[in-house]
Amino acid sequence: MAIETTPEPTPTRNDVIPDSYAVYVDPGRIYVWQYRVNISEPDGEWYFVETLDRDNDPKLSMDHASPMPPTGDGYWIYSRTYDCELDCE
Repeated sequence: MAIETTPEPTPTRNDVIPDSYAVYVDPGRIYVWQYRVNISEPDGEWYFVETLDRDNDPKLSMDHASPMPPTGDGYWIYSRTYDCELDCE
């Protein structure tokens, strides 16, 4: 599922390692951002990566993950790495 605009909420944490991930999980979807440092953003910025529909039963793999307390309708997980596999059956 492709989303052309950045969904809400967006990550607010800035004390992160470049190229790490923020994953927001709500009852219906999973939203993924990556923290990138580049020439136009030398201090780093969150960039939206993808949306996963939870009905597709995504399986996430993360290293050094830090789950945060629930907020609103979901919760954040900050992770050094991120990989996803969808149920293809």
